[in-house]
Amino acid sequence: MRTGRIGRRGAARVAQVLALAVPLALAVLVGCAGPRDKYAPSEVAIKVWANTPAGDEYHDADSDAVSGLARAMQGDAPTRAADKPLKVLCVSGGGKYAAFTAGALCGWTASGERPPLDVATGVSSGAPTALLAFLGPKYDDCLADLFLSLKRTDLFVWRPVTGLLTGNGLMSSRPLQKLLDTKLDAAILADLRAAHRAGRRLFVATANVLTHKLVVWDVGAMACSGRPDADALVRKVILAACSIPGIAPPVEFDVTVNGVRYVELHADAGNLTQVFVRTAGPFPPGSTLWVLSAGKTHPNCGTGKPRILESMVMAVSATLYALFRADTVKLYALCGVTRSRFRMIALPKDFAGTTSSMVFDPAESQRLYAVGYQLAAGGSWDVVPPDTTPGEVPPPRTGTAFNAP
Repeated sequence: MRTGRIGRRGAARVAQVLALAVPLALAVLVGCAGPRDKYAPSEVAIKVWANTPAGDEYHDADSDAVSGLARAMQGDAPTRAADKPLKVLCVSGGGKYAAFTAGALCGWTASGERPPLDVATGVSSGAPTALLAFLGPKYDDCLADLFLSLKRTDLFVWRPVTGLLTGNGLMSSRPLQKLLDTKLDAAILADLRAAHRAGRRLFVATANVLTHKLVVWDVGAMACSGRPDADALVRKVILAACSIPGIAPPVEFDVTVNGVRYVELHADAGNLTQVFVRTAGPFPPGSTLWVLSAGKTHPNCGTGKPRILESMVMAVSATLYALFRADTVKLYALCGVTRSRFRMIALPKDFAGTTSSMVFDPAESQRLYAVGYQLAAGGSWDVVPPDTTPGEVPPPRTGTAFNAP
């Protein structure tokens, strides 16, 4: 259907000019531009899509926690599942701070206490970390080599002019795509398939760019699907999980719903969740849930009055930290209603970082790795979420004169 003489191409040029003149308007223009007919209409997109393989009964941790809390509020005891307790690892995202989680995993191995995992989940940079962690200590050297030597140019390259003109992203993710093609080789994918067939599960989260909803992928099921492009699809999901909106272009997926083909756009889901749990069945009592935070639980304090751009960046950053803390409370609630154990390791508050999360400095990566290694090797796991112990949360203010210990 035509829209007048200006047409879509003319409208796109207008959008490009406005984006260049007012960069803050870019997000709005990107959200409204493009041929909509190739995307699922809202009446289809908002529905629940399912393609659950035979034998799996996927469970959402939030739903299980709420139903368990509802039973507890009625005075009922937790339901005793016949399944054996699970060992579950959840890895958050954090850019360069993945070096910290890599160190924690290797230190956990050195402690002699690291168990084989039944379930692993990952968000953002936690997606490739969770994949290698899921496959066990066999890949510790790969984890260390990857995150200790990583540079930003190994992941993304700047293309601000092209990015602004196309509205896809300020950087190209071709280096990351090439890295995943190399690192996620046939041996890793064969081990992933073997783990899935043994009943273990790896889940990775992405964000559907158009619906703004969380999408969780059963990565092992995809690897075992028998599709000719199964291996490529696994790498594509990991790429999407690490594609920061606005920085890197979203990743396109061809999907079929009720026989009709559509295109989906997926990106990093860190703005929707920081850590999450999915299982292929109920979360049995007596399970253990470990959380690895790729970074601190709170942002660093400012040193002076911030300028406008700094204020905007820090507001987004503080929101993501708050989302992580909220997510850990939800996971702790799940553990509470199932009488399971909660464990967490995060980067200490006193760690002095020198660069942003998107600047990969090998020297700082070494420091992050060493701190993570020492904490996990020494068994320094927190047993409650952050901001939940006495004295951590300040009381409401009644004035402007205070006492501080």
